[in-house]
Amino acid sequence: LPKVAIQKLTTPNPKSQIVTCPGVFLQDKDDVYLSVSLFGQYKKSKCLRPVFPLLLHEKMTFKKVFPQAMDPAIMADMLECM
Repeated sequence: LPKVAIQKLTTPNPKSQIVTCPGVFLQDKDDVYLSVSLFGQYKKSKCLRPVFPLLLHEKMTFKKVFPQAMDPAIMADMLECM
């Protein structure tokens, strides 16, 4: 699958997300999915029809423990460096 940069990811409610990408046309022959790599973890959505806006009706949760972070300022610095 070709990779496309996502223009916008909005969350109108906690159970669905809307992905738009103005100016991008998806061929109507194969389904697509959203893949996310964050904190060394990889998650992929279920297959969707190739029509924008993509409507994701699932939740992706990424968890990471930073045992060396003792206050929020240190945690913010660590996240900026990733």
